[in-house]
Amino acid sequence: MARASRRGRGKKKNMTPLIVGGLLLLVVLLAGMLFFKPSARSSSSPKPFNIAQYRQDGSRFASTGNRYVLEGKVDSIESHGNNRLIAVSMSNNRNERLPLLLLGTTKLQINITRGDTFIFDVSCRTGRDASGNEVKGILVVNDVTTK
Repeated sequence: MARASRRGRGKKKNMTPLIVGGLLLLVVLLAGMLFFKPSARSSSSPKPFNIAQYRQDGSRFASTGNRYVLEGKVDSIESHGNNRLIAVSMSNNRNERLPLLLLGTTKLQINITRGDTFIFDVSCRTGRDASGNEVKGILVVNDVTTK
């Protein structure tokens, strides 16, 4: 019978601590991913737009930089260079009109036409007028879908 070599006779390494440590690390990583998972409604997701609050405190809307969704009928469109200013009458109050700014750099998949109703995804921002004065509460169009 052949003799076993000295290397083969040594103690075999126990893999149990390594496997348990790996599993523990995996559980900790999964728990961390669940704990630090962003909420389903983040600040970048659009919220319903409240006209009364906007009229009362547009500067608060602008300082948050939140996104809102509003539905309205396009009453008029005016071009200012590459940008367009859109007057929208609100679906729940046809007497209420809001000015929306559509920047020339915004890429839309839809043609905005006067008299049609659309759903607007807007951001509320702070900007400057022609004199350089700060203007708060500017509604900038991010995206548009047909109603």
